[in-house]
Amino acid sequence: MISQKMVAAHSSSSSASAEWIACLDKRPEERSGEDVDIILARLKSVKAFEKFHPALLQQICLCGFYECLEKGITLYRQGDIGTNWYAVLSGSLDVKVSETANYQDAVTICTLGIGTAFGESILDNTPRHATIVTREFSELLRIEQREFRTLWENYRQCMAALLVPPYGVMESCPNTDRMPDKETMSNNSSGSSSKHLKKKSFIQSPTKLQSKCIKQVASEKILRAGKVLRNIILSRAPHMIRDRKYHLKSYRQCCMGTELVDWLLQHTSCVHSRVQAVGMWQVLLEEGVLNHVDQEQSFQDKYLFYRFLEDEVEDAPLPNEDEMKESEEELQDTLLLLSQIGPDAHLRMILQKQPGQRTVDDLEIIYEELLHIKALSHLSTTVKRELAGVLIFESHAKAGTYLIRGRKERRGTSS
Repeated sequence: MISQKMVAAHSSSSSASAEWIACLDKRPEERSGEDVDIILARLKSVKAFEKFHPALLQQICLCGFYECLEKGITLYRQGDIGTNWYAVLSGSLDVKVSETANYQDAVTICTLGIGTAFGESILDNTPRHATIVTREFSELLRIEQREFRTLWENYRQCMAALLVPPYGVMESCPNTDRMPDKETMSNNSSGSSSKHLKKKSFIQSPTKLQSKCIKQVASEKILRAGKVLRNIILSRAPHMIRDRKYHLKSYRQCCMGTELVDWLLQHTSCVHSRVQAVGMWQVLLEEGVLNHVDQEQSFQDKYLFYRFLEDEVEDAPLPNEDEMKESEEELQDTLLLLSQIGPDAHLRMILQKQPGQRTVDDLEIIYEELLHIKALSHLSTTVKRELAGVLIFESHAKAGTYLIRGRKERRGTSS
């Protein structure tokens, strides 16, 4: 149990901060509905949980525990069999890896900051891949193995694309930095009934999503997602899709970028920032399900006009009552799908910018992604930050395309 003295010494000065810690310090069976609400309000502001479904967040409030550790405390060592999963609420922790069995040889490969979640090896009892040591006083949310496995089984589709190993080492899945998907998930994605596919197997394995090039990412599902969102907008906010004028030029049946972002923030609790919403709309734009009226290649939260694919045809039919009802039923699954793959689309969008056009926030997003790439783990923080400013995105549609041959570089078809 966390003593009141520790809470007073290490939590923020406000009584509200101490209150949520006191709620987390209670045994799960002793937590009241009010306790859960207090914890939930705090966790919603933590980056590690900003994309979690509200039902999943509520379960975390019921089983999570608060941990506070002084500087220099070893949370666990490389090779240990883990018993807990963690998320960083405040402070930072160093990730140390040794190529020998001697801990003294361990070198720091990266630092985990606020919002980082780690410890997924408890799902299959594989040894810890690194030693974790507090860099400063740190506050953590801890979930024990049994409860975490239960959450994974019940909310697998929500968690699969969000749980990322903090140091880019995942022995059971060497070709991806994401958590590997389970057999049940792939089975759910193979149904032949189109109606069942829309409603029951809407979430695709994130590992598969990353392995395909942009124009091949679950096209059928993204097309359906675009149709669902168009139908819901026509139902709830039909004024958003209308003929518009700009500089004496008319644009038929289009939406404004800022309004689309506003709409997502107002109509779902799983979108917590404008940046997240931009990434979700970018998924549709990459697929051609949503298009800029002048064929801009990225979605922007600005006074720019975008048109759904169905509205490219003049006098596009309005959805009937059955289609509206079906879209309402599919809306939450649609938003969950887009929230899962939106961050990758947003990263691609940033990497397609010229280095000189990238903002400070853009560079930070690229840098955070580099922390999860095993091949770059030996590079210093300074070098990684320099790389963030010069990396360019390139994809190749055909396997076997030569990138370098002999002394000459050959560029494959890029998109």
